[in-house]
Amino acid sequence: MRTCACTALILCSFVGMTQAADYVGNFEKIPAVQDRPPQVGTWRLTPTVVVCELAPISETQIKSAVQFWKRLGYNFYRTQYKVSDVIPPGTVCRDKTPTGYIVIHLVTPGGKMESKALAQTHFYVNNDTNEIEWAIIYMRTEIRAQVLEHEIGHALGFLHYNHISHLMHEKWTLGGWGKEGLENKQR
Repeated sequence: MRTCACTALILCSFVGMTQAADYVGNFEKIPAVQDRPPQVGTWRLTPTVVVCELAPISETQIKSAVQFWKRLGYNFYRTQYKVSDVIPPGTVCRDKTPTGYIVIHLVTPGGKMESKALAQTHFYVNNDTNEIEWAIIYMRTEIRAQVLEHEIGHALGFLHYNHISHLMHEKWTLGGWGKEGLENKQR
């Protein structure tokens, strides 16, 4: 079993320069030259996307981000918006290993995100099957264009792909809406 923590979009200065930190995980090193974004796993179950109560995401933002990935051929069981942490089924928002879910949280002070990151995704990949079992996305209150779609890309197993204007570019200032290589080939 391996745990992959994918860090994306770190704010380096107040002038908007962004870059990503190194990945933390035990998967094999990805070659430097790629013709598509590397993908380290695919979902074992069709995931449900859960936006927890304090997450700084609007219903419009999550619908748009999920629709972006659906157009590329990815399926989601359903999307639950602003799930309360207090009562079931809100317990998924407190679960450290939410199998079958992509869970979106507001990062809290002292949370699991580097101090200057805009967002960060942690996902769990089974070493034997290369299947993703769960993902947790931590967001800051300042949501920028493409950040949610980029983080859902990590939750779907994609790593950074440093081509100018690509959604999975590690630097927010050099990224964009490019989606080459992100299409689901298992439709």
